Amino acid sequence: HEPQQIDMEFMEWLGENDIPFAIVFTKIDKLSKSKAKENIAKYTEKLEETWEELPPIFITSSENRIGGEEILGYIEKINKELKHRK
Repeated sequence: HEPQQIDMEFMEWLGENDIPFAIVFTKIDKLSKSKAKENIAKYTEKLEETWEELPPIFITSSENRIGGEEILGYIEKINKELKHRK
């Protein structure tokens, strides 16, 4: 999907409130590689209009077992960081 205004506003809110998040593109196996790259580029271009540093971006497919380990690693990293904030 194209970047939606509500998504952009929510990501802005997360950033303003220093809440860690990532963008996860799911069901990547349903798109051609060129269409997937195009969609990701649209999101990153839109975010780069206002963000100095982009959030992590993950590409996933449960059918092809892509991206799951990377997301779990990110969640583990964020959990450790949040424990140290207290």
